[in-house]
Amino acid sequence: MGIRTAHAARRRGHFVALAVVLALYTRGLDAQVAVDELELHVVLRPGATSLTQTFHAANTAAAPTNATISLQDWDRSERGENRYYPLGTLPTSCGSHVKVFPSVLLLDARSAQTVRVTVDSADAIPRGCYTILFIETPPRTHGPSASGIAYSVRYGIKLYVEREAAARGEVTAVSIDRQIGGSAASDSGRQLTVAFHNSGGRQTMTHGSVEVRRPDDSVVATIDVPEFPTLPGATRQLALPLPNLPKGRYVLLALLDYGGQEIAAGQVSLEVP
Repeated sequence: MGIRTAHAARRRGHFVALAVVLALYTRGLDAQVAVDELELHVVLRPGATSLTQTFHAANTAAAPTNATISLQDWDRSERGENRYYPLGTLPTSCGSHVKVFPSVLLLDARSAQTVRVTVDSADAIPRGCYTILFIETPPRTHGPSASGIAYSVRYGIKLYVEREAAARGEVTAVSIDRQIGGSAASDSGRQLTVAFHNSGGRQTMTHGSVEVRRPDDSVVATIDVPEFPTLPGATRQLALPLPNLPKGRYVLLALLDYGGQEIAAGQVSLEVP
């Protein structure tokens, strides 16, 4: 049976913490290949002939090891889960526009190696594209005998290749629904569902809040919307638990800051009997 580490997306200000977690995880499995980046960003500018990013893979163990690098397409579901596909499957695939060297890493004990990721010229890529690089160690046996559990460790490094473009987005729908599930339980049993659409040409990082207002426009409560990413052309469905509210009529106003010139907004009415 195989055990693979889940890909973790680096968010601003959290890279060090993620790197520590990954290092500790692999140390517990005796597979000690680590990487120093979980995201690479390439900006396509007119006239640029070839663009290169680098990252480092390190072997912290006392014995030599190796790893292979493969490319896949990826996107996110409307709920934000990462999804992976064979390279060239999606229209947003970087396909043959990306070259990785080396693709096989031979790492001496306690050594590191630089990996170069080169992207074709801006003229060869009509729009932004996305790829994930998987760095995977060979299967190993964990246990006192050859019949122990076999596992491999895999890191995912997301590659964003995007043109310089203004961020654009909009709230396309807001509704109140019975809560089906989620990480936070709602005292009221209801959730606010907000659909955010990225209508621009690059990924957005969006955060915001929902204001619960009375008819006199006074604010009864504020619901925080933690930062979330959305790829170009994609829609993100947010499920926000609603608190218990006294009897009355309310307007729920969703305000999302996606980094553009305006705040994306949407609202829905609620009557608590």
